Amino acid sequence: MRVQIRPAKVLSALMLIAVVNVYVFANGAITSSSKVLTGRLITTSNRPILVNGGEAITGTVIVSGAQLATSAASIATVELPNVATINIAPSSNVALNFDAKAVTVTVSSGDATITTADGVVGKVLNASGAPRTANPSAPAGGNTAKNWGIAGVAVGSAAFIWAIIGWNRANNARDAAAAAAAANAALAAQLAALRTCLAGQTASPVRVCTSF
Repeated sequence: MRVQIRPAKVLSALMLIAVVNVYVFANGAITSSSKVLTGRLITTSNRPILVNGGEAITGTVIVSGAQLATSAASIATVELPNVATINIAPSSNVALNFDAKAVTVTVSSGDATITTADGVVGKVLNASGAPRTANPSAPAGGNTAKNWGIAGVAVGSAAFIWAIIGWNRANNARDAAAAAAAANAALAAQLAALRTCLAGQTASPVRVCTSF
């Protein structure tokens, strides 16, 4: 049996293979060029926080559009490699939106800060979309009162440390004074003994005084 190969069919098959290869190559190039930026969550002592309503701990992958909520005992950090670092305070609720060129943190409650790499635009907004302003200098709410309480504890601790330092200095001064008094007393005793020895000297024989 003789098999007849038609050149037209061979050419069509080769063209089909070439088209498929080009499509696969192009698809791979598009996928690699549109790689999605993700962040890594870090929590205090690995305490869980809420990410999109579910519990999450250190190592959780954070994508743009995520909603994060911290408890009163937890602080969260989201690291975007070579882009930005976002710190979220306790008792906060924030939304993150980011890409390689811009990072936006929308704070519904609590507080958050952002540090960006060179060339990256970072913004922290309030719930209405306006830029966040600095906290008031006087206590005006629960979180601010808590911050003032923390500051008071820090000042009190510093005063306690200075009190300990002053007490140690007083003890050192007292010990130094006691040592000086003891040395003076010993010297006075030796001088008195020397005077007694010299007063008892006669012409012969000469007695050697050994008070010192």
